[in-house]
Amino acid sequence: IRKNGLDAYLFIRFLRVLVFIFGCFTIISWPILLAVNTVGIPDNAGRDRLSRLSWGNIPTNMQIRYVAHIIIAYILTFLVIWVIRRELVTFIKLRHQFLISRSHSKLAQSKTVLITHLPDSVQTEQDLLKMLTFVPGGISKVWIYRQTGELPDLFDERNDVCKQLEKAECQLLRDALKAKREEERARQDAERQTKKLAAKVAKERKSSEETTAAVGLIQADVEKNERNRVSLAFGKVVRPTHRLGWIPLRGERVDTITWCKEEIVRLTEQIDKARKDVKKDQSHGAAFVQCNLQLGANILSQVVVSDEPLRMYDKWPDVAPDDIVWRNIDDSGYETRARYVISWLAMIGLIIVWTFPVAFVGLLSNVSALCAKIHWLDWICRLSNLPQGIIQGILPPVFLAILFLILPWILRALAWYENIPRWSLISLSVYKRYYVFLVIHGFLVITLSSGLTASIPKILSNPGSVIEDLSTRLPDASTFFLTYTVTAGLTGAASALLQLVGLILYFVHRWLFGDTPRGAYQKTYVMPTADFGVILPRISLIATIAIAYSVIAPVINGLALLAAFLLWVAWKYLFTWVFDQPDAGETGGLYYPLALGNLFVGLYIEQICLAGLFFLATDSQGRRSSIPQGALMVVLLAITLASHVLFVHSFGPLTKHLPTVLSTKKIQDRWERKQRGDHQILPDLFDRERVSKLVRRKLKIETKPVDAAAIIAEEKRKEAEKMEEKEQKAKENAHDLEMLKAVVNSSFVNGTADTPPAEKTLEQAVSSSIDPNIGASGSVATTQPTSSNQQPTGSTPGEAVPKEHSYPPNPAPLSRQSTRGSNASKKGKSPAIADDTPAATLRPGLDSQTKDNSDDEDDDDIEDNAFNHPSTYKPTPIIWIPKDDLGLSVLLVEELTKAGVSASD
Repeated sequence: IRKNGLDAYLFIRFLRVLVFIFGCFTIISWPILLAVNTVGIPDNAGRDRLSRLSWGNIPTNMQIRYVAHIIIAYILTFLVIWVIRRELVTFIKLRHQFLISRSHSKLAQSKTVLITHLPDSVQTEQDLLKMLTFVPGGISKVWIYRQTGELPDLFDERNDVCKQLEKAECQLLRDALKAKREEERARQDAERQTKKLAAKVAKERKSSEETTAAVGLIQADVEKNERNRVSLAFGKVVRPTHRLGWIPLRGERVDTITWCKEEIVRLTEQIDKARKDVKKDQSHGAAFVQCNLQLGANILSQVVVSDEPLRMYDKWPDVAPDDIVWRNIDDSGYETRARYVISWLAMIGLIIVWTFPVAFVGLLSNVSALCAKIHWLDWICRLSNLPQGIIQGILPPVFLAILFLILPWILRALAWYENIPRWSLISLSVYKRYYVFLVIHGFLVITLSSGLTASIPKILSNPGSVIEDLSTRLPDASTFFLTYTVTAGLTGAASALLQLVGLILYFVHRWLFGDTPRGAYQKTYVMPTADFGVILPRISLIATIAIAYSVIAPVINGLALLAAFLLWVAWKYLFTWVFDQPDAGETGGLYYPLALGNLFVGLYIEQICLAGLFFLATDSQGRRSSIPQGALMVVLLAITLASHVLFVHSFGPLTKHLPTVLSTKKIQDRWERKQRGDHQILPDLFDRERVSKLVRRKLKIETKPVDAAAIIAEEKRKEAEKMEEKEQKAKENAHDLEMLKAVVNSSFVNGTADTPPAEKTLEQAVSSSIDPNIGASGSVATTQPTSSNQQPTGSTPGEAVPKEHSYPPNPAPLSRQSTRGSNASKKGKSPAIADDTPAATLRPGLDSQTKDNSDDEDDDDIEDNAFNHPSTYKPTPIIWIPKDDLGLSVLLVEELTKAGVSASD
C-alpha cells in the first residue's frame, strides 16, 4: 500500500482469495466427486480420460449419484458467499482507513469535488460559493472551467510541433555525429599515410629537412580539418524534411526544423492572445470545488444542490489534476445520458458482430467431430494425434488471445465516448465491458458452439432431440476450458514475469528508431504501470469458468488453484519490485468489489447449468428422473441472487462515500486519549521535550558544577505539580465534553446555522483536538489559521497546555509514500498490511497515525492553476537536445534560442 496504493494491494488480495477458494474447492470436491464420477462405471462409450472424470460419465442407470453433486454445489456456494461477505467487510474498513489516513487526507484531491452541468446562472466563483454555503467547514477555493474556444486545439498543436522539432533536432545531431565519425576515420587514414610516408622517406635516406617538411604539411592539413570539424560535420548532413498536408506523398516539402521553429513562434503568439481573450465571467458548465474539510467534500458529493433537472447532479469526489479528461466535463446532462446509452448500444452491436469469429474458435476446438460429417474436412481426420491435438488444443486459445488483444482499445474508446470525466473511472468502465465480453465470447459462446458441434450428427438425424442431446454434450466442452485454465495460468504468470513485449519494444524504440532524450528517459527511468481494467477481467474470467465447472468437471478446481497461485506469486513480485502505480490513477480499491461481485456470475452459470442438466436428465427408460434435484438448484439460485442483491444494497453506499461517523469517532478517540494522558501519574523520564530542555539548560550553565540529583528532584517536583493541575482541569472539562458532543450533533443537523456565543468559546477550546482534514461540524467553518497565542478555555496566560499521552509509535498502516527517485531498498519495503492481518487490527495503527497530526500542514503546495485547463497556463515545452563532446548541441540550442524557442542540452 505504501508503494503502489490500495488498488495494487487489493489486486494481490483478490488473487490470494482465489487461491483460498479453489484450494477449498479442490479439497472438498476431488475426494468425493472424482470418485462418484468414475468408481464402478465401465468405459463403454470410449471417452477420453478427462471426460471420464466429469459429470457426463455417469450413466442413466446410476443417477442416484447426482445427490453428491447437489450437496457439493450447496457447500461450495455457501463457501463463496461467506468469503465474499468477509472480503467486502474487510474492503470497507481498508478503503475508509486509506481515505482518511494522513498520507491521503492531506492531499488537495481528497477535499476536491468536480461538479458538472452547472446552471446558466452560475458564471463566477462568487455565484457558486453562494450556492455552497451549507458545506461543513466552508470552501477553500473554486476553479470554474471557462470557455476556452480554440485555445485547447492550439495548445495541442503546439505540443505536437514541439515533439516533431525535438525529433528533427535529434536526427540532425545524430547524422552530424555520424558524418564526424566518418571524417575521423578519414583523418586517421591520413595519419597512417603520413607515418608510412615518413617511414618510406627515412628508408630511402633522404634529407631530414625534406622529411620534416612533408610530415609538417600533412599534419597542418589534419589540424585545419580538426578546427573546422563542427562546420564540416553540419555541412555534410542533409537536414530533415517533411511534406505538409494530410495526404501522404503530396504537399509542399519543407525543412522540418525551420518550419517547426516558425510554427512554434506563431502558435505561441496565438495562444498568448487567446489566453487574454478568455472571459472570466463565462462558465463552460463545470467547476472544481476544494473544501476546507474532507467531511465537507464528502457531504457535497452526496447532496442535491440545484433545483433544475440534471443540473449539478453529477459530482465526482477525490479528483486529481492529472486524472481529468478535459474534453468530457463540458457536456450537458442530457448529452451525457445520450452518449451513455449510445455507448452501450454500440457495445451490444459489437458483441453480436464479435460472435462469428469467436464461434469459429469454438468450432475449431471440436473439429475432430465436425470432420466426420463434412467431407471437405476429411483431411483433418486423417492426421495423426499430434496435429489434431495442436489444432484442437493449442490453436483455439491462441486465436482467442489474438482476438481479445485488440478488444481493449475498442472498449476504451467506447468508455471515453460515455463522457466519463476521469481516466481512472474510464479504466473501471473498461473492466466492466471487457469482463462482459470475455464471459459472453470467451465462455458462453464457446461452450454452446462446442456442444453444438459435438451434437451435429445426432441433430441432423433427429432434430427433435436437440435439447436433450445438448444437455449431455455440454459437460464435454469442459476439455477446452481445462486447457485454457492451464494455459492462462502458466503463460500468464510467465509472461508477467518475463515482460517480453516490453523488453522487445524497449530495444526497438531505444536503438532502431533512435528515440529522443525525452522518450529515452521515459523508457529507461520511468517504472511501468499496470492497467487493472485490462488485466483483472482476464483473471476474473478464469475464476468464473472454474466456479461454473467446479461441480460438472471438478478437475478444473485443481488447475484453477495452480493458475491462481502462479499469478499471485508473479504479480506480488511485480508490484513489489517492478511496477510503480501513479497516484492520480488511484481509485481507493474500487476494482475489488467489482471483482468479488463477478464471482456471483460463476455461481449463476453453474446453478443454471446444473438445474438444466437435472431437468433434462432421463433414466434408462427415458423418463425425467431428476426433477427434485433441479428444483433444489432453483432454490439455491434464489438464495444466491438474494445474497447478491443484499450485498449490493448493504455495501454499495459505503463503497461510494465516506460515512460521517468516521469524523465523530475520530474526535471521540482523540478526547479519550487526552483524558488518559491527563491521568498519567508517573512522568516519562525519556520524553523528548524533557531531554531537550535538560540539554539546553546544560549548555547554558556548563561552567557551573552540576548536581544531577538536585536537578532530577526539581524535575520530579515540577512534574508532580503539573499532574495536579491536569487532574483539576480534567474535572473541570468533564462538563465541556458533553457540551462538545451536543455542539457536534447540532452542527451536523443545522449546517451553517449561527452558533451561540457560549458554544463558540467551547469550539475554540476544543479546536486543537479536531482533525482539520475530517472536521467536526459545519459551524466550525473558519478558514483563518488559529493564532499561536490563543489559549484554550480553562487555562490562564502562561499556563502550560496539557500534553497528550505518549503512545508507542506504530507504523502508518495505510499511508502511501512515493517511490519515484528512491533507491531499490525503498522500493523493496514490504506492504504495511500483512496478507494475514485482519482488518480489525488496523484501528490501533490508525489511531497512532492520527493522534499527533492535528498540527500538521495540509498539502499547501498545490498550484493556483492546478484545476485550470493546461492550455490556459502551461508554457511552451523545452526542447531536449542530447549533449555531445563536439559541442554541436550548443550550436543547436543557440539557434533555437535566437528563434524564440526554449531549448536545453
